[in-house]
Amino acid sequence: MAVLLPTQRDTFEVIISIDSALDVSSEEWDRYRETLDESHLKFKEGMQPTRFVMRKVLPFSLAKKVQNDQVTTRDGKMEVQLGFISEEVRASLVDIKNPEDVPQDQWIKFEKDKDGGASEKLMELLMAARIVDELYSARQVKVSKMSELLKKK
Repeated sequence: MAVLLPTQRDTFEVIISIDSALDVSSEEWDRYRETLDESHLKFKEGMQPTRFVMRKVLPFSLAKKVQNDQVTTRDGKMEVQLGFISEEVRASLVDIKNPEDVPQDQWIKFEKDKDGGASEKLMELLMAARIVDELYSARQVKVSKMSELLKKK
């Protein structure tokens, strides 16, 4: 069978734990986090969550930035740096879907930098809200599932 590779157009949506629309138990949330299957989630009546749209495959130029931020050399030894996490989230974010019931002046606006990644201004807001690690973890779930599917084909 031929190798079928994912493309940059392949995206997925992530809901984060601090979303006020959520009405879930910790067990339901854990199942969602492990699968990103929204059927494990319940929402408060009349409310919809904010959805962060992320790509599975990073553009090569952005993937190189992530890789360069991941490992550094110090005193002749390679060290893994955690700064790559925010860079990977910045590279993988492609949109934010705000709920219609939220006034537009309160929307989280998605803005791109020249290189196609999320803007520094947006990343500052996401880091201040302490959701970057959660978005990174969600992407890791999707990427690992993608790798498993490729192996099966």
